[in-house]
Amino acid sequence: MQKNELRNIRIIRVGDGFNEKSLDGFIVRQRVTHCWRKVDGGYKLVPVRYTEEWKLSERRVKARSVISAVKRGAAAFAAIAENAVVGFALVSNDLFGSEAQFAELVEFYVSEPFRRRGIGRRLFEFACRQAKEFGAKKLYVSAHSAKESAAAYQKYGFVFTQEPDAAHIDKEPCDLQLEYDLSAF
Repeated sequence: MQKNELRNIRIIRVGDGFNEKSLDGFIVRQRVTHCWRKVDGGYKLVPVRYTEEWKLSERRVKARSVISAVKRGAAAFAAIAENAVVGFALVSNDLFGSEAQFAELVEFYVSEPFRRRGIGRRLFEFACRQAKEFGAKKLYVSAHSAKESAAAYQKYGFVFTQEPDAAHIDKEPCDLQLEYDLSAF
């Protein structure tokens, strides 16, 4: 994809046209070599090697999950190129935290061939606007601890949250609990 082809990417709100097959061509592949782990009260990069890759059945489960969340009031956005989903973000409408300050960025992915082209940034902006519309002051993410994933969230301005959510930690103990201050958006 050339830089000028990025203009042909449109961001849409996920609605009736999104179905369980909408992610069939989506490529999630991440070769992980190092992850952040809590060591002696701080975080340290440690060697962890594996490749995360979604099978078709997993992509369909993810699509059904997005559809279900939208039906419950969450908001999802999809980046579309040539009638295919090449990125998507899902923001929960269930605010949480001590002052109901957080909206969760539940899903945030760009298909492998379309990464590093600004699509993630555009989806992130839509997610931030939506979180503010839901009444959130901060966007919360329980982020994969892979070095590259953490770097991407840091690039967007996420920092370690001062109020980690116990339910997220219980579900994914190795994830990084991050927040983004929406007042900066």
